[in-house]
Amino acid sequence: STQSTGGIMKTLSDVSDNQECYQQLSDTLRRLDSKNQFIFAVSAMNVFIQNNFTGPRFPVEFFNCSEEDRNICKTYGNVNNQMYPLVRCMKLFQLIQEYSGEGSISDLLFRLRCISIHQVLLDDPCPDLFQQFEHNVNLLMENSSFPSLTKEVRSTIQVEIGFGYLQFSQFSKSRKYMDTAKTLLKFKFHLTGAMGKRTKYQLTDTPQLRVETILEEEVADIAPLENEPEKIDLADDTLLEQISFQKNSANSINNLTAPFLLHTAALKLKDFYLDDLLREEVIAFLEAIIEGNTYSYCVATHAFFLRSHLEKKSVRRLSRSMGQLEEVILGFDCNKTCSRTGSLFISGLPPMWVQEKLLAELYTSIGSHKSALDIYERLLMHEQQIMALHSIGRYEAAEKLTRTLLETEETPKLYCILGDNTQDITHYEKAWELSEHTSARAMKALGYHYFNVKDYPKALECMLLSVDCNYLQGGLWFTAGCTALAIPDYPTAIRCFRESLHVDDENGQAWSNLGAAFERTGEIIKAYNSYKEATRCSFNNWRVWENYICAAAQIKNFPGVIHAYRQIINLGEKYSDRTILNCLVAAVRDNLESSSGEPGIKYYDRVLDLFKFASSKVTTSFDLWRSYAALHLDVPGKEDTDKGIGYLIKAYHSASLRIEKSLEDFLKCVECSAVLHSYVMKEEKTSPNYAQHLQSLKSILQILVTKGHRLIETLDEGSESREACTEYITQANTHLEEVEEAQLYV
Repeated sequence: STQSTGGIMKTLSDVSDNQECYQQLSDTLRRLDSKNQFIFAVSAMNVFIQNNFTGPRFPVEFFNCSEEDRNICKTYGNVNNQMYPLVRCMKLFQLIQEYSGEGSISDLLFRLRCISIHQVLLDDPCPDLFQQFEHNVNLLMENSSFPSLTKEVRSTIQVEIGFGYLQFSQFSKSRKYMDTAKTLLKFKFHLTGAMGKRTKYQLTDTPQLRVETILEEEVADIAPLENEPEKIDLADDTLLEQISFQKNSANSINNLTAPFLLHTAALKLKDFYLDDLLREEVIAFLEAIIEGNTYSYCVATHAFFLRSHLEKKSVRRLSRSMGQLEEVILGFDCNKTCSRTGSLFISGLPPMWVQEKLLAELYTSIGSHKSALDIYERLLMHEQQIMALHSIGRYEAAEKLTRTLLETEETPKLYCILGDNTQDITHYEKAWELSEHTSARAMKALGYHYFNVKDYPKALECMLLSVDCNYLQGGLWFTAGCTALAIPDYPTAIRCFRESLHVDDENGQAWSNLGAAFERTGEIIKAYNSYKEATRCSFNNWRVWENYICAAAQIKNFPGVIHAYRQIINLGEKYSDRTILNCLVAAVRDNLESSSGEPGIKYYDRVLDLFKFASSKVTTSFDLWRSYAALHLDVPGKEDTDKGIGYLIKAYHSASLRIEKSLEDFLKCVECSAVLHSYVMKEEKTSPNYAQHLQSLKSILQILVTKGHRLIETLDEGSESREACTEYITQANTHLEEVEEAQLYV
């Protein structure tokens, strides 16, 4: 391989003509036998990676990106999904695309790597490349030699596939292969809390996030790679270099296990909205890698890259972020002889220009706009250059630059950028026409425009056109589903949310919305199953549990209702729903058959325990106390009149505070007093609490009559509400007379 690399370098440096150089390399590849062809192709790939991803770049003048290289770049993209124009050594990229191999595991893995590199060089995920990637993954997994590989090798291949799917934003499949790899190695990790100090002047330990790892079996670590980037110290006068934990934990982090933590961090950043808590979670994973026993250049560099990205908004850490990135970028052209390419595909490390782009963003965050603009201009990142001008208020300069670029070459992408800057939708329409109705970005932008002005039918039409052009847009599928719900167009909403979940099956909101769409179409079983998945993904979202509990009640899944009700209360919500409470009472009172075929009375003790728990947390809910009372009064064989009356009294007091102002509360109290009257008057006179119950009922009726008269004064003369209240007060007076008469005989 070293000889092949040397031969490639010699050819590149000796031959000045691009076409002649490529022809010589191609001829060399064809002359070799299959084994040496593979070695030659791998060497060509390593040279390409070294000059575009890891460095150190070869000091050969020929490697500088030429006009012909840019033309080659255009052939590997299209008008809607362009390849980055300053890719070096495009002749080698052409060369490795030629190698097809014989279908061995090594050949299939090589093809997967070629596809991954190709995708990284493009603006957006490419459906054609994705299909090729999936096809090769299937061939690799079905290869008869795959099971005979060592678990370390199989695990590494699964990790490569996981990072490959991440390039296409296929989060579900990416997780699947990473989980398989973890299982092979018997490697586990999770976030936990530990006491520690974050600052130099902190006297007491406070809870901090930390990653704990467990490697149940010894594994043969891959050989460490040299020249890991130098770690830049924080050097802050307040913050410690790293969190000082009260107890140190022995983490099993090495070159074989670190990619799992890195994948988790990268996935969280791609798949979730970045808030302060998520930022702390991701940094905990990255710090575990940086402080662990990993000597992989690509893994360490990507960890530094992501940490710098997360810390760019932290005043105290911004200096380290910039210093760390500058150290990495300087290493692209260092004079050291080193190998950095071996772990690229198990790290997801972005190309050099993406790393430099982050440095430009850091410059922008400290107000050094000129330095940022210079980087964007040098890297030919026109869109970022225009956005940077726009962000600092130089709108005219941004528009002028866009129009200047359009004069050079009209492309759908530039018209979309112009539309973003001017908010003129005619530019998106122009991009759509120029692309011959193939620009996913143009229709996506139009879709969001119509969505923002609440023209949902047009928004949905545009969004569906966009995903027809490129279906690898999980976020847009989700938005299209929400738009369809707003119209409403439930069949389309179901289709969109299903496509969104095909991309990411951990999206709790998508599962919840899918359940809502099924519920509107009357498919309650499917709605229930969707809500159940939503609770798995969004366990701490009480609204998701509320959707689930309603569906569970409809299909008579009483254990699910009980569990969900308790979970909502545990999440701190003062939850009380009359329909759900009545459902549980009816289940045990009428002995309804549950969805699993069990008799309802079987759940009496669990329902009773739930009501006891809920009433200790939610003490002022009329519906809860009323249902709690019914559980003791109305269930055959479970009657406890004394407790039932006590809970009815509590129900009355929960609703009696505003009955002179609220007709709804007045009606609740009327209902409660009528039920209370019926049970108290039937109570045995020898009961020890009979007199007390009579006195409580008398007070309740007196308050009801007095406040009822006040309520009547606020109601319109001759209205049905006023007449009904008058009738209820008359009934309450009658009950009051009966109670006073009964007290005479106590």
